[in-house]
Amino acid sequence: MVTEAQLLTTGQAAQVLGCSRQHVVDLCDAGRLPCSVIGSHRRIARGDLQSFLDEGQVLRREEERSLWLHRALLGPLLRDPERVLARARSNIERWSGTHRADGMTQSWLREWEGLLDQGVDAVADILASRTPRAVELRANSPFAGVLDEQERLAVHQSFRRHWAAKHRAA
Repeated sequence: MVTEAQLLTTGQAAQVLGCSRQHVVDLCDAGRLPCSVIGSHRRIARGDLQSFLDEGQVLRREEERSLWLHRALLGPLLRDPERVLARARSNIERWSGTHRADGMTQSWLREWEGLLDQGVDAVADILASRTPRAVELRANSPFAGVLDEQERLAVHQSFRRHWAAKHRAA
């Protein structure tokens, strides 16, 4: 029997996963992360959260497509890190002026700035990771314009073939 001390709030689970509380709620509502509902509150058993972490996250189609696009950025990032990081910084600077100062987008842009400050290794880790934090960061990616249109379309085509084959076999 799970005791109340072994149950986490969605906020506590979000801290462990390194993502937003809303993302944890979405995972619970989609059935991807088991939870109990106590009154109107979701509670996650520590064991279920650990199992979720151990298994690795199963990504939705759009999240996996984003992962593929961001993995394609690894080549340019490793070949010419100064150019790629400068492009990301330029995008962050431009977008910061168009979003509310207290909004979530600003929060993600600040987090990207911190990653860019940590250097190529930290950025590469996020670009290739399946963690909830990386998924959310990629949804707010500052790397627009690094891949040219032809490269981007080639990645999309490759991903469509991959997705179709993966889900045909499943």
